[in-house]
Amino acid sequence: MKSIQTSKVFQKNTILTSDNRCRNIDIINNSICKRKLLIDENGNEFCFYCSTIAAEDKEIKDSAEKALENEDVHKLMSAFKKKSLMNKDLHEATLDKYYPQNESQDVALETVKTYINEFDCERGLVLQGKPGLGKSHLASAIVKELIKKKYSGIFISLPRLMTELKATYNRKSALQEVEVLSALQNVNVLVLDDLGVEIDGKKDDAAAWAKGKIYEVVDSRVGKSTIYTTNFTAKQLIELYGERDFSRMVQYCDSIKIEGKNYRFKKFS
Repeated sequence: MKSIQTSKVFQKNTILTSDNRCRNIDIINNSICKRKLLIDENGNEFCFYCSTIAAEDKEIKDSAEKALENEDVHKLMSAFKKKSLMNKDLHEATLDKYYPQNESQDVALETVKTYINEFDCERGLVLQGKPGLGKSHLASAIVKELIKKKYSGIFISLPRLMTELKATYNRKSALQEVEVLSALQNVNVLVLDDLGVEIDGKKDDAAAWAKGKIYEVVDSRVGKSTIYTTNFTAKQLIELYGERDFSRMVQYCDSIKIEGKNYRFKKFS
């Protein structure tokens, strides 16, 4: 604001005010402020609301919006905890307990560590490889590490997600479908485990329904961190989902290809 020279100035209760009004954009309602300006001891006009109160109001508004946004997330996570949606062997999965057996697994572990350290709530990952190479282990560990950093995170296999969505159609369900989808949309990081399994080999109607629900989730999370694990190749996934849907899924994802022998067979070698 410019120093007052010709504007009419008057004093009331030791507070100098100007006839001029604020022309700043109110950050709360996105309109011109229009509040009357005050004058500091140097003769400069300023808006007390814009310079002092607006930032506090915005912080309160943002906190309230965030609380509403996270309400469905917290409700879903609470419900999921009771159902133990994660396989028992993944409950103890951590980065320290992932033991690389070859170079590709070394690279995967280091890439995951970098991803966690540089997490931006936007980039995602696709962990691809044959069964038994620790893809789900690493994805689960990512969620746990990010939750430690105060981010919200959900890990769920896609087959189980389809089951949970169908369960919401029951009138006695504690969750509604819209609440599940809203939570999956708003969570900071979402892991969708076993991509492709939920539609591979399914009948046309079941596969179409599953693909439709997955697309709803994926489309709502464009630009948000989503992590996929899959046993399928990119070519196979394009055949399952179609090029449009699959490209939408991986648009903001980096790929990690893991190779090696199925660790689950180590007792039989």
